[in-house]
Amino acid sequence: MSIERIDGCIGCGTCVSTCPTDVLRLNEKTGKAEIRYPQDCQVCYLCQQYCPVDAITISAGKTIPAITAW
Repeated sequence: MSIERIDGCIGCGTCVSTCPTDVLRLNEKTGKAEIRYPQDCQVCYLCQQYCPVDAITISAGKTIPAITAW
């Protein structure tokens, strides 16, 4: 998994709106972000970068192959 954990989420939804692959969702009951589709994470770091409270921890264990256009 690329996103290891979300601790201290305030439920602002910024990570959900910045994620280009729809990995994160707001939990309807708690109102806080949760990792819904971890296999789709592209390790772009946008959710971590834009989180106002630094609640998201990302591991660099998954790498994205370089795209080469010929």
